[in-house]
Parts: sequence; C-alpha cells; structure tokens
Amino acid sequence: MALAAKAREYHSLYPSVAFPECSVWHMVFENPNAPRDDKVVFVDGITHKEMQSCRFGELRTLSKRLAYGLLHRTSLGQDDVILAFSPNAFLYPAFVQATQAANLCVTLANASYLVSELTHHIRDSGAKVLVVGQGVLPIALEAAAECGIPRTDVYVLEDDYVGEQKSVWSLMGPEALEPKQLSPAEARQRTAFMCYSSGTTGRAKGVESTHFNITSVILQTIASEPRAYTRRERWLAILPLYHIYGAMFFMFLSPYCSAITYILPKFDPIIWLSTIEKHQITSAHIVPPIALFLAQHPLVTKYNLRSVGSWGSGAAPLSLEIATRVAERTGVPVRSGYGMSETTCVVSGAPGANAKPGTVGGLVPNLQARLVPVSEKDLVENGGDGRGELWLRGPQIMKGYWRNPAADRDAFGDDQEGMGQDRWMRTGDVCVFDEDGDMFVVDRVKELIKYKGFQVPPADLEDLLSKHPDVADVAVIGVELKEQATEAPRAYIVAKPHAHAPTLHAALAGWVASRVADHKKLRGGVRIVDSIPKSESGKILRKVLREQAKAEDLAAGAKAKL
Repeated sequence: MALAAKAREYHSLYPSVAFPECSVWHMVFENPNAPRDDKVVFVDGITHKEMQSCRFGELRTLSKRLAYGLLHRTSLGQDDVILAFSPNAFLYPAFVQATQAANLCVTLANASYLVSELTHHIRDSGAKVLVVGQGVLPIALEAAAECGIPRTDVYVLEDDYVGEQKSVWSLMGPEALEPKQLSPAEARQRTAFMCYSSGTTGRAKGVESTHFNITSVILQTIASEPRAYTRRERWLAILPLYHIYGAMFFMFLSPYCSAITYILPKFDPIIWLSTIEKHQITSAHIVPPIALFLAQHPLVTKYNLRSVGSWGSGAAPLSLEIATRVAERTGVPVRSGYGMSETTCVVSGAPGANAKPGTVGGLVPNLQARLVPVSEKDLVENGGDGRGELWLRGPQIMKGYWRNPAADRDAFGDDQEGMGQDRWMRTGDVCVFDEDGDMFVVDRVKELIKYKGFQVPPADLEDLLSKHPDVADVAVIGVELKEQATEAPRAYIVAKPHAHAPTLHAALAGWVASRVADHKKLRGGVRIVDSIPKSESGKILRKVLREQAKAEDLAAGAKAKL
C-alpha cells in the first residue's frame, strides 16, 4: 500500500467559525463591532507625536480617497497589480487598505532586495505601478527602468515629494471612492494580496491570497485565543510589514480588533525595549533572533516588560531552550505558532498561559490536517511516532501560485479541482501531533532555508553561482547557526579546473554578497567538493548534504575545543 494511503487525519479542536464572504475592506471597516472613528489605531513608534497617529475614521477616509486616486489618476484598473517596496513606515497600512478599497491586488516586495531581485518580482507579478520607501527609491527606479515602467508610475510612500518623485498621497482626490461590495463567489476568487514564497521548491513565486483567505484568517486567529484580541490591546509592529506575518497581524487583524499598533521601522534594541515599557505594550510578536536577544542580552533586565501578556514567536522554529530562558528572564511566557505565506500566515498557535514546551499549538478553527508518512519507519504500527509531511485543507489556503501551474501541481498534487481552500496542500514540513491535538514540527522535506524568518530559496543562489566562471556545479543547503538562533545558506561548490582553490571560498562569498539581499548572503560558508550528490534523475540529494554539513560542523566544534 502506498504511504499516502496510510496518512492520518486531524481536525481543529476549536468550534467551527462562520466566515463572511465579503471584501477585506468591508470586513475591517463595516463590521458591526468596528472601532469608534476617534479610536487611535496606528502610531508612529519613533516620534510618538499626536500628529503621527491615525484614528480609525481617518484610516477609512484616507483609504477611500487614495483608492479614488489610484483608479482615476494612474493607469491602474481593478484587478491590476500594484507593488509596495518599503521598510516599515507609518503610512504603509493606510496605503495597503487603499489598495483593498480600490479592489487592486497589492504585492509586497522585501525591502532589502537589490535591483535584480526587485526586477524579478516586478516582472513576475506584472505590477504596473510601484509605491516605494524613500530610502530604497534608487533601487526601485533602476528596477522600474529595466522593466519598462516609467518614472511617473513610481511613487514614494512618504507624504512629501522626494526630488522629482511624487508622493502616492498626492493622488488623493477630493472625492472618496465607495468600495465595491463583492459577491460571495468574487470574495473567494478575487486575489487581494500577494506575498512571494519559494513554496517547497524552486524560486520565489507569487502566493495568491483571496479576500476570503484574509477574512477567514482574521476570525480564525481571534477564535483561537479571544482574550488576546480585545480593544485594550497595544501592539508593537517590529516585524516587516511586507512579510506575511507582519502584514496579516498589523495591517488587517489589529484595526479589525481595535488594537493600537506602534510602528517601528526596524529592530533597534533600546527603542524596542523602551517602547514596550513606556507604552505598556500588551502583545509583542517576535522571531527567533529577537527571542535570542531576550534570552541573553544584559539590556533586557533594565526594562519592565511585564505588560506583555506573551511573546508570540513565529516565522521560523524556536528552540525549547531559548523559549524557556526568555520566560525565566522576562517573566513572560513564549507561545509559538506555525504558518506560512501559502496559508495566509496562520495554521496553529499555542495560548500564552497554557503554552506547552516545544509545541506550535493546535490547529486553528475550520482547518484539517493530514500527516503523510515519509517512510515506513514513521508508521505507528512499525514503532514510529506517526510523523509525516503536513498537508492542509481549510479556508485560509491560498488560491494558488500566480500564473504558475507547475508550482500549483507541486503544492496540490492531483487535487487540482476547485479553489485552494477546497484542496489538500502539502507544506514540506514534517510534523507530529500529541494526544492533546498539539502539533510539533520535527523535520523538513522542502528545500527552503529560513534566515531570521526570511525565506532563502536555494534555487536563487544556485542559479546565481552557476553563472560564476569558476563554478562547475553547485548545491545550496541551510545549516544551523546556534549562536544566532537561525539557519543560514551554505554553498557546496565543484570548482572548474582553472579555479584558484585557496582563495575561492572568500571570493565566491564576496561575489554573492554583492549581488543579493542581505538575508541571502552565504553566512553558512562555502565548501569546495569533488562532486554534488545527486539521484539518478539528476536531483540534488540535499538530505545527504545536510548530514555531511552536520558532520563537518561537529568536527569543527570538536577541533575548536582542543
């Protein structure tokens, strides 16, 4: 019998939730429990000034007026794609809400991209207009020129001109657009939002999140821990808003549940800690490197962080050792969750007060899971623990990959009928459930590398390195950097005969660093090898390389102790 036939199925233990079939904009702004118009929902975390805060009514008006300008003063039409390329900024959420009022598809680009990476994102998404942060404007203009986008279709996100470039807010008309009500079928079909992900294999590709995906995730998240999402909540947005984690929590969930969100442009330890203390932040969403900072840095004990109900860790695995140390030092428990771009961020979460060590919690409402055994030894009847590759089906599952049927086939297998939420989607992660329905992530079958929560597709680096004149063959894997609580990419290189081996390691690392975003640098090192292990069909045997890397690092650690 095929292993797939021996899959074990699991269901959420939470009561089912009824989801609205409407646009994201109507869900946030026209729900019966919407905040009062005078309720502050966003604050510039750097200035803390009254003029740099945004009330709920202002957010609604800004989004409708800018939506009018986007549709009447640019070349955009409904269903077109507009691209945001910016670090965290106070006006970022208002801009994204405007795209939803206009029924546009907004795609978010990583603000650390270099020109070649942004060019790929623009071309692949088909974006017609760019809205960019002032600090990354030169990169955006060069990428736009390569893609044939005129300078007049590049706007800055800040509320003033930058040289000749207009602010996107200059497009606001005197009139406010009345956002279109979507039918239930349109809400399930229309793509609202597009982050980029490598999925289980290959280069980064657009993940189509529909209006129904996003509205479902809002209610699934609240239903899984209702006490954490009240009108008294004060959130701190340090996670990148262009990342699915930051986008869903801070641009959609927080205004919906009437939280006040303080937006910081980046992680600065002193500013971050002082903001938590000064404004009595109640919910702090973190990633493992920030958890490591909380566990180790002497600065942490100088601040009162007890207003925080729990540290919500996501985007990458967090070790039990670090989570325990954070709780001991700060007096605040750590709860880990699990999700991915393809699930519109959320799959599971552990309630803060009852977080079980090592778990990523139980499935959120209305979600089904299937564990497909990777090998016979994983089967319970063979003495295994029942682990298997996690497949998911539920309302938050993506519509599919943008214009990429081959990637859809890889994600959904033979289950190609219907929309994403009706199909089983493979995650590439190996998991196991305990008797309480809590999930543990124990391994990975997908190729993806996660550096401090950011995706690094091996295919991107392999494609780049294969173009170097000294490289005959290449494979890239992720290796663990325990001292930083993260993975990092390591390249295994077969050098061409003429290459100068003694200096090739450093030369290749530097060459790559000058051509990729910071999170893609070869921090795991470069290794020169005689050959790359491959299957008979030519596929790289990454598991063999990962075992080789562990042996190398173990030997290096032993040598360092001598």
